[in-house]
Amino acid sequence: MRSFAYILFGLFVIGCQDIPPVEKPTNLIERSKMEAIIYEISVMNGARSYDMKSLSKYDVNPETYIFEKFDIDSLQYANSVSYYASDIELYKEMYESIQKRVDVEFSNYDSLAKIEKKVKDSLRTLRAKEIQREKDSIKRADSIAGKKEKPRTSRNPVRVSKEILIDSL
Repeated sequence: MRSFAYILFGLFVIGCQDIPPVEKPTNLIERSKMEAIIYEISVMNGARSYDMKSLSKYDVNPETYIFEKFDIDSLQYANSVSYYASDIELYKEMYESIQKRVDVEFSNYDSLAKIEKKVKDSLRTLRAKEIQREKDSIKRADSIAGKKEKPRTSRNPVRVSKEILIDSL
C-alpha cells in the first residue's frame, strides 16, 4: 500500500511540472486583426454548414479566402492562435468581443428579415385586395348588364324517381 502511495505521489509531481509560457512570435497578428480573422472564420463556418453548394458553385475555399483576405499564412495564424490561447483571460475577452459582434450582426439581419417579411405580407395582401376588387367589378358589371350567373349543375343535381328510371330501361 505504501508503494502505491509513493507511485501516486511521483505521478502527481511529474504531472504538475512547470509548463514554459509560449513565446511571442516574431510575426504575431495584432489583437484587433486576430479578432476580425476569428470572426470571419466563424461566419465562414456558418456559411459552410448552411449552404455548401453555393461555396462550391463559386469555387470558394474558406481557409484560403481568409488567409488571402487578411494577407497572412497558415503558420502565422497557427503561431498567433497558440500565443493568444496561452493567456486564457485575453483569449476569453477576444471571444466575448467576437460574440458581441456576431450578436449585433445577427440582430441586424433578423430585423431586416422581419422588415422583408412585412413587405412581402403587405404586397400579398394588396394583391389579394386587387383580385377581390376585380371580381367585385365583374359582378357589378354583370348585374348592370342584366346577366345572371348560371346555376351550376353540380350544385343542383336532378332527382330522378324510381318509376322514371325503371321506365327508361
